[in-house]
Amino acid sequence: MYEQVKKKIAEIGRLLEEYGLNVGSSGNISVRIPEKNHIIITPSGLIKSRLRPDDMLVVDIEGKVIEGGRKPSVEIALHLEIYKHRKDVNAIIHCHPVYAMVFAALREDIPVFLEETAIYIGGPIKVAEFAKTGTKELAKNALKALENRKAVLLANHGLVAVGRDLDDAFEVAYRVERTAKIYLFTKLLGGPKGIPKDVIEEELEMYRVKK
Repeated sequence: MYEQVKKKIAEIGRLLEEYGLNVGSSGNISVRIPEKNHIIITPSGLIKSRLRPDDMLVVDIEGKVIEGGRKPSVEIALHLEIYKHRKDVNAIIHCHPVYAMVFAALREDIPVFLEETAIYIGGPIKVAEFAKTGTKELAKNALKALENRKAVLLANHGLVAVGRDLDDAFEVAYRVERTAKIYLFTKLLGGPKGIPKDVIEEELEMYRVKK
């Protein structure tokens, strides 16, 4: 089932490494099929840039495997928790980009200092409270810090980007990494200048409309 979706996930796995957003077997990718409430998710332990469509698994909203012979990603609880509480989300990318991970390791939120952060991410990029990889606690912490935005940093771990579809989630991941890089450079030069609150509110409304 869902051959085209599986091909798209494999393509995104390659793009993540090509764009410097992930490395090796790190990270995981999933897509929700709303009409069936099925989730197609990457397997555990495989190099994401080398995934093939038949590597993917189909699971239900509780994580029961419907199709596929491999073990689902260790972070399946994270994906399921977000899908259960964010009906606007149909794709999730968890990856390990360098600059975003700097702030994940510092446990430092990235504020809205660029207009595009409000428009495309929906607000500051927050760091979720630390929890061990693959646990339900991590999933709940990530959802809490994500709120209604499209990205969250996992403390000492990586980035989670969500979207309407995989292209949207990929763009979010790319923008977060770019934003983290710019933020780091501005901090080295004394810190970014703020954006007027009324402008941020207008741009957040733009985000809410197109989300």
